[in-house]
Amino acid sequence: MAKKKQSSGIENPRPVPERPAGSKPALPTATGNSRPATNRPAESQRPPVRPVAPKPTSVSTEADLPISKRPVEWWPPVVLALLGFVLYVNTFGHQYALDDIAAVGQNLFVKKGIAGIPDLLRTEFWHFSNISLGYYRPLSLITFALEQEYFKDNPNISHMINAGLYALTGLVIGILLQKWLTNQTITAFLIGLVFMAHPLHTEIVANIKGRDEILSFLFIALMLLSYWRYLETKHWGWTIGACVWLYLAFLSKESSIVSLGLIPAMQYWFARRNVWQSMISLWPFLIVAALFFYQKQKMIGTLSGTPPIDWANYPYAIEKTQKSTMFKFLEYYIRLLILPHPLVYDYSYNVIPSGGKGDWLTWAGFFTLLGLLWLGWKGFVKRTLWGFGIFWFFVTMAPGLGFIWIRGGIFAERFSYAAVMGFGFVLIWALQKFLVRKPVESGETTTKSALVRYAPLLGLMAVVIGLYSFKTVERNRDWENNFVLFNSALPYAPNSCQVQRHVANEWIEKGVKDRAKADSIATATNAIKPKPSPEQIKKAQALIDTSIAQANKHGRWAIDHLQESTRIYPNFGEAYFSMAYVFQKITPNVDSAKYYYKQTIRAANAYAPAYNNLGVIYQGEGLAQNNRQKLELASYYYNRSMVVNPAYVDGQNNRANLMKATGIDTKFLPDSIINKY
Repeated sequence: MAKKKQSSGIENPRPVPERPAGSKPALPTATGNSRPATNRPAESQRPPVRPVAPKPTSVSTEADLPISKRPVEWWPPVVLALLGFVLYVNTFGHQYALDDIAAVGQNLFVKKGIAGIPDLLRTEFWHFSNISLGYYRPLSLITFALEQEYFKDNPNISHMINAGLYALTGLVIGILLQKWLTNQTITAFLIGLVFMAHPLHTEIVANIKGRDEILSFLFIALMLLSYWRYLETKHWGWTIGACVWLYLAFLSKESSIVSLGLIPAMQYWFARRNVWQSMISLWPFLIVAALFFYQKQKMIGTLSGTPPIDWANYPYAIEKTQKSTMFKFLEYYIRLLILPHPLVYDYSYNVIPSGGKGDWLTWAGFFTLLGLLWLGWKGFVKRTLWGFGIFWFFVTMAPGLGFIWIRGGIFAERFSYAAVMGFGFVLIWALQKFLVRKPVESGETTTKSALVRYAPLLGLMAVVIGLYSFKTVERNRDWENNFVLFNSALPYAPNSCQVQRHVANEWIEKGVKDRAKADSIATATNAIKPKPSPEQIKKAQALIDTSIAQANKHGRWAIDHLQESTRIYPNFGEAYFSMAYVFQKITPNVDSAKYYYKQTIRAANAYAPAYNNLGVIYQGEGLAQNNRQKLELASYYYNRSMVVNPAYVDGQNNRANLMKATGIDTKFLPDSIINKY
């Protein structure tokens, strides 16, 4: 047995490599058994080594570095765009409906075409409706003016453009969602499907006036996508592009200001930046916002407008129940997001009664709000998908909930347009949680195995999207014209004073046409030369009697709805105006017409058509009776219509024609004359 080698006195547990031949030995260390050189100080006597600061490098901090470029599958955006367009094909051929008439047909600047664009940039959205709501949204009106320039009054073109813009929205969000949800193509696609197929969007896309909402959301999505490209490339051109998109969103609808909350949220959730890094990036967008609101103030002279005291559209402000009713509205919005039926174009007074302490829906909305805020905070801290969905919902619903909270305005389905995206995030996350199993083997990451794992979710979503699409197409039919739209709401909103009045006005329109038909038959018969035969007179009289009977029937139906409207809202001036019009044009009764026009003025003293129509009645009587006082009354009422609405064209024309024919231009009359007739 070999002898065990004696250990040296130096402890060194590590193996010492053999020194190659010819190499110099290493210098002894201070801790070894070699004696230090006499000319070197001992370690304990050496001065401490001064730390040296690291040299600055050119490497940027993590916040300044671009994020990794995320790939995009192109089939989901294309499918979303095609779906968005196809769902609204059945709106092609529809007529103007609801607010389309005021935004297009009655807007004289829009009717000018390109020549009217400078005026559109200087006026409020509802300028020709004689109300100042502080809405500065020239971009959608400019698109209508361009359509007037090249296509005149062609609602079919307008509906096609709306569908095209909606399809473009699907394309953009299909890309954006994939940028956010990297390697989660199916999840991103399903969220996009929920947004594009949701029936709540019919009020926006099937209604031409809804283009302001479509453009606003489209430009917000483009802004977010452009800024994401900046995060990927760090090229400032993308930030400039994002600022341009934001400015266009503002020109579409000033409520786009809420999108400033989405820019940091996008970075915090999906670029994994901290709150400070996300917030500090807002500065260029804040400059754009400041410039836009400066422009708005300069152009229309107000930032907020002066909402009217109006029970029909702002009842909760009058009842002082804005805050409690807002909680109630929250419940309605959430319910329609989950189950979009029934859908109603109008929620005027008194479809949703005011909220209060004794209303269980108010309390349900209050606790729902608290619960969502708590969940939203948890989701924010943990950066969860559902947390982002809740955040998106609250940010995009802020204008709708603020409309009731600040102005006391009514519920409207259009306010939930962008919020559907937040609902989609929460819905798809929840369904994935319960229906998609996680891969247990590495081999399950293939496309085939992923489809197997997602099969239950995909099957359920096929049913949901199918139902959504069916409801959307069905609801589009209601937007064909005013008559169909207004009558579609009667079963679901019988307590709306506006719905009742709108339906009445449609019957009035039919009654006026019946009367005009009777008059034209009489005129044509009397024009027969040398004179009509007894047989011709008999046939003509039968047709005239039929038309008048139809007119009277339609007039009675109109009065029934108007009486219901004034029962709901006793001081509804526009309903009294419609009653007066029935007695003026359909079932002639001059005294009743005068009475209801004066009731209109008592209830709504700024309603110009009531003054004008009183003037027409007094002018007719004055000329027939050769009564100068009645002609002066007619002139007085024409002038009054111009005082309450300087842009009212009928009043201007009637005043000018009367003055030309008689020389009378009366601006003031004593009460004794006004009340005499």
